[in-house]
Amino acid sequence: MIILALALLSLAPPVFAAPTDAGGAAQAAASGPGLFVQYTAKDSCTVYLNYPKDGVTANSTFTIPAGHTLIWRYNVNADWAVVSYSARAHKIFPWWGFTRRECIGVSVKQGGYPAGRAIPDRIREGRSNQTTSGWRPVSFTIPAAAIVQPDLAVRRDATLRDDVNFVIGNVQAGWHVDVSARTRSNGHWVKVYVPHARRWGYVERSVLG
Repeated sequence: MIILALALLSLAPPVFAAPTDAGGAAQAAASGPGLFVQYTAKDSCTVYLNYPKDGVTANSTFTIPAGHTLIWRYNVNADWAVVSYSARAHKIFPWWGFTRRECIGVSVKQGGYPAGRAIPDRIREGRSNQTTSGWRPVSFTIPAAAIVQPDLAVRRDATLRDDVNFVIGNVQAGWHVDVSARTRSNGHWVKVYVPHARRWGYVERSVLG
């Protein structure tokens, strides 16, 4: 009888406890769609180097043709979204930028996410694998800081980031920025003000002259 009981136990499916800690929940969130979900350009999308507003200068554009695939990262507001165009990535700067939400179509077939869905309505929230919800706020407006080195030239093209690394703008090589003493990630990212973009944010220390 004992041998029979042991044999039956060996056939029973294993039972695992559901994760109850935040780490387990965050891991579950990360198993959903990736951070960079792809959508089609419903119409031709004009993408701006920086968020278009009064006082922004040298705000060049590029175009994502209708029918091409783009990556939606987050909505700035009801009208504008931050997107990336993989066809330019690491080849032609910039490949991140700001476009009208109305030009973005529905999601394409991809691993972990269904086709045919419109972009989310969330404002200034992007997908994240660091939170239980799978979303994280974007600090689109970064507070000012004391400037310790004004008018410093940028040596190469760079993205401008928020506190948790969402792209909030772009900085072209040759532009001048005002540098603060504030840093993050052990000094890898430095807080600067970009007059051309009229925006504070973080750039990699290596791009500063």
